Amino acid sequence: MPDKQSLCGDGKKKGSGCENNSNVIDLSQYRRWRRGQHLRRSLAEFADSEIFTEEIDIAREIYFSVLDPDLVDEKDDFLMERFFEWFIFDYRIRGKSILDYFGMTGGLARDEKVLLEKWKRARSSVYQVLQLGNEYEITLRDVIRNKDMKVRDRQAACEIEPGHMLYIRVLPLGEENEFSTGGLILPGYFESYLLNRVKIDSEVFWSKRNRRGSWDIYLRDRAHMLNAMVMEMGTLWELPEERSDPKIKPDSQEIADDVEPGRQPNNVLDYFYDRWINEPMDLLMGKTPLEAYKTKPGREKLQKLLLKLEKVGDVGSQPSMDLSVLWKRLSSEQEHSDTGGKKNISDINTGDGDVAALISDGLQRMGYQSQQVNNAVDMWRQYQDLASPTFRKPGAWAAAVIYALARSQGNDGVNQNLLAQMFNVSATTISNNYSSIRRTLQLDGK
Repeated sequence: MPDKQSLCGDGKKKGSGCENNSNVIDLSQYRRWRRGQHLRRSLAEFADSEIFTEEIDIAREIYFSVLDPDLVDEKDDFLMERFFEWFIFDYRIRGKSILDYFGMTGGLARDEKVLLEKWKRARSSVYQVLQLGNEYEITLRDVIRNKDMKVRDRQAACEIEPGHMLYIRVLPLGEENEFSTGGLILPGYFESYLLNRVKIDSEVFWSKRNRRGSWDIYLRDRAHMLNAMVMEMGTLWELPEERSDPKIKPDSQEIADDVEPGRQPNNVLDYFYDRWINEPMDLLMGKTPLEAYKTKPGREKLQKLLLKLEKVGDVGSQPSMDLSVLWKRLSSEQEHSDTGGKKNISDINTGDGDVAALISDGLQRMGYQSQQVNNAVDMWRQYQDLASPTFRKPGAWAAAVIYALARSQGNDGVNQNLLAQMFNVSATTISNNYSSIRRTLQLDGK
């Protein structure tokens, strides 16, 4: 899990090792800070009112269902703080955010109205720390929207290093900016992998809408998925035992000493290559690189794609991957498949008929109509074509599809524990499979 640093300008002082000996107070800056704190408190109280109780439950299911179950702890203050921030800024209730509804209530001072309008456009994004300056000033680059900005934050300035990657929301506050709430931190060597995942995810996002829009729309609508993605990456960055306390800043030099110059650690590289070659891509007509590599036309398309992705285009300028290593990985995987050393796509798909039959039988026994059964089987076919699942548990996949159908129709009577008993599989496996289906097909879960 990424380091749970409280990168925020919310006034929570948790004992950083940096102290400013200056006794000079900028009164105008202090007033802006107080105004921002008052607006934050008012927003939090408004969002926590009874009128949103039902929506909070729906939003909580959406937000936490896409996270790795091992990372979910709804008693964790850090996770809940990030959830409520997403609920307030990004979650939509009949097309409007909590901030929109809050603005309709009236009673705001003129400067608070101006601030609220700016906050409505604030998105969580991926930032790289460029420089730490005087008086806790942090220079950041938004690597998705390709723009620089400065944030002043005492706690954050003492906990991050140049090169670190942050997934966080930056809020304007007068002429300055501040962090909205706790952020996720990754080492700088995750940049290429992270930007490639964003690029692929955004391509799927826009293809489902048949038109390309602004990055702001993508960052808003996929905020909970990006949060889950970054948290997943953070599990690859394990700190030594003596530095397991999230409040202790990792020594960037220790990390650098373990990494060959210009290269990422092997576990990140291996993870990236394994995931990348199995990611379905619109640019390959819905096939994965591993599938495309099996034919000559597919290899030609793949080679063109790799050349395009060598630099990540709209979401960064670093070389995105080592093409020679990736090509060798594809060749090696295909060789193993041809020799029977590893299951290939055709082997994996032999369980498809079992899954479809189990879905049909299960839904019929539960009283679903033939059209609903067909819709569920179509959902499985679509997911299988896109994701090509690499392990065979027909019952667990059938249960996950049935659960996805029930969730899409608002049937709360069908839960994962019930399906686990029906198909003799674990509820955790169903949850993991459902999360994968939901991420791949971009289901809204309502």
